[in-house]
Amino acid sequence: MDAQRRIAELEAEREAERSRSERLEQQIGELLEQVAALTQRVAELTERLGRNSRNSHLPPSSDPPGTAGKGGGQRPKSDRPRGGQRGHRGSRRELVAADKVDDVVDLYPAECESCWAALPEQPDPGAKRYQWVEVPPLRPYIKETRRHAVTCPGCGHKTRAAYSEQEIPASPFGPRLMGMIGLLTGVYHVSRRRAAKLLSDLVGVPISLGAVSAVEARVSEAVEPAVTEAWRRVEGAPVKHTDGTTWLKAGAMLALWTIASTAATVFKIVADGSRATLAPLYGALRGILVSDRATALSFWAMERRQICWAHLLRKFVLRARRAERGARPTAPRLHRPAVRLLA
Repeated sequence: MDAQRRIAELEAEREAERSRSERLEQQIGELLEQVAALTQRVAELTERLGRNSRNSHLPPSSDPPGTAGKGGGQRPKSDRPRGGQRGHRGSRRELVAADKVDDVVDLYPAECESCWAALPEQPDPGAKRYQWVEVPPLRPYIKETRRHAVTCPGCGHKTRAAYSEQEIPASPFGPRLMGMIGLLTGVYHVSRRRAAKLLSDLVGVPISLGAVSAVEARVSEAVEPAVTEAWRRVEGAPVKHTDGTTWLKAGAMLALWTIASTAATVFKIVADGSRATLAPLYGALRGILVSDRATALSFWAMERRQICWAHLLRKFVLRARRAERGARPTAPRLHRPAVRLLA
């Protein structure tokens, strides 16, 4: 009986040991899976940290300090001193042509430096020229139109001159001033408040923020025919290049898309970069579209797509570096099984 009890106890211990071993093996397997997943995650994060404009779709403005050179990374320090090197051509300010000079001051020698005889003021074709550039004092040019009222000497009735749309402009600001405002806020991206401050300080034209906005609207209406013509030229172009970028404004996502051809380049700010939003911008979808591999452009037939070689090259560089680190290589993601590269 004692032997049987002992055998039963040993079998129970062996079963418990086996169960504990199975649990340990299961836990080890789970830990190994976690280690593999974390290793893959670390590799992905390391790869993401190493991305820049030379090996991914990121713009150059997102590159961290020290990113330079053909393959990225910090440029090696040169042994040459800073500044211009010995023997370089250099650069200097070229003199303006004589017929474009507004004022000339001629200096003549009064007497001969050899015999001290008086010298006549005789022009020298090879005179040394020195030019001084200055901005003239800026003051607004103000034109006033007056509608006079004249009393009739016969009946005494007073008649005022009729309102003339040709002589009295609809806006108190002239076309040059409105063009300057549109240039400051639309091209140079100066804020409306700073544009109004600049016009007041530099040009001497006081203007309110509301007036700046009103001028922007008038400038937009004035250039609308040219913008429409540019869109028409781009839509009918046989080859179009396009790209987009997004940013946050007051918590809302906006997207700026560019469509360029040999004849014109147009820009459009849209609420998002989705396929439904972008498709109407490209009109009848004629010609060849050169772009990156953005999925939002999948409405264009791949047979008429030219994938940007620079984007593909950056992808290959990224995957080559991943292979150097021993990470598992992955094939580039394509919209269709094949991409046609047009020469």
